[in-house]
Amino acid sequence: MKFATLASASLGALCASSVVAAIDPLTIKGSKWFNSKTGEQFYFKGIAYQPRTGLSGNPDPLADMVGCKRDVAVFKDLGINSIRVYDVDYTKSHDECMKLLEDAGIYLLLDMPSPQYSINRAEPHWDHDTMSHWQAKVDAFAKYPNLVAWIAGNEVANDVETTPSAAFVKAAIRDMKAYLKTKKLTTPVGYADNDDPKIRMNLINFFNCGDEGSRADFYGINTYRWCGDETNFKTSGYEDITKNMTSYTIPSLLTEYGCNLVRPRTFSEVKSLYGTDMGNIFSGGILYEYTEEDNEYGVVKVSFGDSKVEKNSDYDNFKKVLAAVKPQGVKMDSYKASGKDSVCPAASSVWHVKSDVLPPTPSQARCQCMIDSLGCTFKSDKLSTDEGKLVGEVVGNICGATSCDEISVDTAKGMYGDFSACSSLQRSAWAVNKNYENQNGAVCEAGDVETKTVSSPKQDDIKECLNKKDDNGTAGKPSGSGSSSSQDDDKNSSSGSNSKDEDSSDENDSDENDSDDSGSDEDIDEDSDTSSGASAVTAQLSAAVAAALLLAF
Repeated sequence: MKFATLASASLGALCASSVVAAIDPLTIKGSKWFNSKTGEQFYFKGIAYQPRTGLSGNPDPLADMVGCKRDVAVFKDLGINSIRVYDVDYTKSHDECMKLLEDAGIYLLLDMPSPQYSINRAEPHWDHDTMSHWQAKVDAFAKYPNLVAWIAGNEVANDVETTPSAAFVKAAIRDMKAYLKTKKLTTPVGYADNDDPKIRMNLINFFNCGDEGSRADFYGINTYRWCGDETNFKTSGYEDITKNMTSYTIPSLLTEYGCNLVRPRTFSEVKSLYGTDMGNIFSGGILYEYTEEDNEYGVVKVSFGDSKVEKNSDYDNFKKVLAAVKPQGVKMDSYKASGKDSVCPAASSVWHVKSDVLPPTPSQARCQCMIDSLGCTFKSDKLSTDEGKLVGEVVGNICGATSCDEISVDTAKGMYGDFSACSSLQRSAWAVNKNYENQNGAVCEAGDVETKTVSSPKQDDIKECLNKKDDNGTAGKPSGSGSSSSQDDDKNSSSGSNSKDEDSSDENDSDENDSDDSGSDEDIDEDSDTSSGASAVTAQLSAAVAAALLLAF
């Protein structure tokens, strides 16, 4: 039975502070959320919050005090208790806005990825740069008592071809949960899917199978099936969604909902979501979305720097139905968690992941050690976009002629190379050096990109690099299901390659969230492709490695 208090501040920070939080902490017990002080079951009555009109540059609604003061007052009138935010700038101060939200009794669900640092569904990869940015975001928001949950991916795998990306998202969940633990934080980390019928159950099972350290703490579904009053619980497919989650052992909620094909929206699904149809299974939901943008899902119109708010009929309708629902949950003391953890889905024609093996935890030390062992490498540690394209082609040719298992990936076989979690430039340097070694040191080249030879590398034996600590401080060779890579000891290698980027971000798939009628694009998912290629001697691997590197640069 899972029972964890959701603390958004470390024990030390709590002890050092004399400020009493204005909001009660939440607790997960089994498949439900509870208010840890009152023992009442908690339901999210939330809305997606990412205003974009009038903005230039990356949006951060929690650092915009004109907008925050304007909107918190509206949130209170609307009757919500939570917001989901997809993208913030963790270098800015969010103290004032987070305090306003806290005083208003509003919890925050925050996506870990950003457009620049996310798992790309087409060529997924999980490396030091991405992980370090997520860690920095955690550090910036850990002190806020109303930060209730992290979302590690939004609609990353959104069809059969992109299912390999799920392995990288789950690896990210594993590593971020481990990082939170080092900070004495227990804030849950979850995932939000796109409700695709072909991959839905595999995703649901995958993120709740295996060891607890790599499983999601909660599961979100972005669904836009219920469109207008002519639809009901059964015909919308909501009944099927609910059946899928009946025996689930972790909390589930609708992380996005609100079809806009019929407007004004009347939100008749709200009665089912918080009533007897779904209230015993789901922990509420997050309406998509607060502001009216080009995708036309908003309940208000606002503009950056302007305190004016223009409410539309969707606002009035949502406020009315939300006020009418009174979910009857259970008391925490009387609730007994039940069910079994999900069975990991087997690799198949519609699921291109060996579910019991995950990509390795990123290790800056391991990758730098590898670079220090090379006798042939690039002159510069930064390449232009054009140079990156050239290098991608060169590496594709090299890996089409020789084994590149150490930097390659095959998610369907659970094969992840020892250095597959290194950056695109580092993996490219490894391949160029491999070609150099195959020619007995005769030629050190990478097309028209400048290279150099190193007569006395700092690191004598590349195998020693595998003992370097990963970015969570764990030492030793990457190995094992749910923790690192699958290894071939004879070769000293595996095979591996790398919610959305701005377009297919890991996190989001919408205008800022405007994915095929299902949501957000802030969650920029790093989704993968199905043919990452395991055998480096094939043209398939050559193409996969080259494609990954071309995309990365």
